[in-house]
Amino acid sequence: MVVEHSQGMPSATMEIADLFGFSSIDKAFMQFVFQQEPCHKASLSLLAGWVSYRLNQQDTCVELAEMSAKLIHTLGFSGVDDMLEKVTQASCFCTPSATPTPLVLDKNSLYLQRYYYYESELAKEITARLQITNNQDVSSFKPLIGGLFDLSNQPSGSIDWQCVAVCIAAMGQFSLITGGPGTGKTTTVAKLLAVLNGVASDSGQKLTIKLVAPTGKAAARLTESILAAKQQLPAQYQAGLELQCTTIHRLLGSLPNRIDFKHHKDNQLHLDVLIIDEASMVDLPLMYKTISAVPRHARIVLLGDHNQLSSVETGSVLSDIYYAAKKGKLSCDYSDTLVDSVEKMSGYKVASNHTVPPQHISNSLVQLVKSYRFSVSGGIGQLANAVIQGDVNGAHDVFNRGAQTLHTDKPQGSVDWFQNQTGKDLAETYVTGLSTYFKAVQAGNIKEAFKQLSRQQILCAFKTGPWGTLSLNMLVEKELVKRELINLESSAYSGRPIMLSKNDHSLGLFNGDIGIIMPDPDAPELTKAWFKMADNQLKGILITRLPEYTTVYAMTIHKSQGSEFDHVSLCLPQDNSPLGSTLISRELLYTGLTRARSTFDLYADETSLNQCLNRVCKRSSALYQRLL
Repeated sequence: MVVEHSQGMPSATMEIADLFGFSSIDKAFMQFVFQQEPCHKASLSLLAGWVSYRLNQQDTCVELAEMSAKLIHTLGFSGVDDMLEKVTQASCFCTPSATPTPLVLDKNSLYLQRYYYYESELAKEITARLQITNNQDVSSFKPLIGGLFDLSNQPSGSIDWQCVAVCIAAMGQFSLITGGPGTGKTTTVAKLLAVLNGVASDSGQKLTIKLVAPTGKAAARLTESILAAKQQLPAQYQAGLELQCTTIHRLLGSLPNRIDFKHHKDNQLHLDVLIIDEASMVDLPLMYKTISAVPRHARIVLLGDHNQLSSVETGSVLSDIYYAAKKGKLSCDYSDTLVDSVEKMSGYKVASNHTVPPQHISNSLVQLVKSYRFSVSGGIGQLANAVIQGDVNGAHDVFNRGAQTLHTDKPQGSVDWFQNQTGKDLAETYVTGLSTYFKAVQAGNIKEAFKQLSRQQILCAFKTGPWGTLSLNMLVEKELVKRELINLESSAYSGRPIMLSKNDHSLGLFNGDIGIIMPDPDAPELTKAWFKMADNQLKGILITRLPEYTTVYAMTIHKSQGSEFDHVSLCLPQDNSPLGSTLISRELLYTGLTRARSTFDLYADETSLNQCLNRVCKRSSALYQRLL
């Protein structure tokens, strides 16, 4: 006899849901489907719960081809054909052409209705922009490009890919410039905007240019780097070039307690060029809402590193676009038309493929590969390449070569691997490096304190566990107390570095912003949290007015995206942690590694490192297919 819950759901079905680890939301959705379906209620409700569960794992959809026979059988189907037959007869599932239902079957994948809409509409938006023909005379770009790049003094056969990126982005309505840290993405964009601004000025027009990033911290860093890049331009190119940086949410106009924005496809932004930096951090819903709010006449340029971690929320938009443009090849294929235009603008002859149509997404991508930050012979650059390739032996070789150099004589870009040290050992080493930071704090020099704080950072894979942020922040504070640098009688002790966990638009502060708690130099009786704003000015906020925050001697790798530190100590869960085997990946390690400007230390056992290198973080999506 099958026991049923009060809502009618069989207990055996609920036991399977518990076995999978479904959340209360997943189970509520299961219950809804169970009540709506006239037939095959248990199996279809479990399938619906699985789609909801995978969404919470950041997958846009469930690819049927990726489902194992064991999983399909556990859900209550005899095979994939049986599952498809029952889905097509169900009332809660539909194909795109049918009346909308909670779940959609398309591209041999199952979606929740809303996420099917986001993915399919984003693909339509991008494709529509690729179809727009730019009638601008390419010869008008050549003198401007010639003033920004040395086109006459290049080695025979070499190609300046920053110059090619400017040419391609200047001609298209949608483009993607990708590359690792230090490959010059921001410099390239500054030159692109100078070219576009120059062409517009010559025709008596004034461009409205907006630069955005997904977080306040990333936007502040973008402001700093883009203004520095602008200062490197020849004086005549700087004139009239207004560069405004903000967050995506602020540009679109956040609405209190709503997921929608003031600007959308029916109330679009007033701009001519939109640059989206750190695009790998932008999730599927936000990317759709952003691009659909941009008028079709405007150029959109995505900047990012496709090897980094994808967004914390659903989807992997940047990497999906990247791989669609590459079509599984090592290098990008360009159409004859594009190649001809690039040559007329710059003199560079890039490889063409006669089969690529002028409107294909391949023509939108440029990958910058030359790093101006990491030496080819340096440990960080070599380790980053090994991580990208998943080369276990290569990564071990890099660490072994680094170990042959005395720690006190580590050169720029060096790496070190600590396999047997404890979190307490790391805390002691880290606190020793904080001496100059606390001298600046004690002197009341807030700007110097920020400078010293950015010299080193502990990065963790997770918040919890012996090697998580909670544990390591506690160990660091214990060591600081031991050395009489802080007093924990007050949580608002002078020198406490904090990271905000929520946005506060009224204060101009955002989730991920880093502050330092210190007395106000002009009113020492007032203790404030100080933040370094996008214009490099300091803002002091009374502690009682702050949104939620946490201590940030150690932060998660996800939270570190968009930041740089002179020295990074990265911790992975050890001792065969269950979290380590399922959630760490080469993207996680690469992202943390490339936050380091000068030196990098890894705290991990061999098993954890190898697990990272052998696991690729793949999220289910059909955006790739839709863009081909």
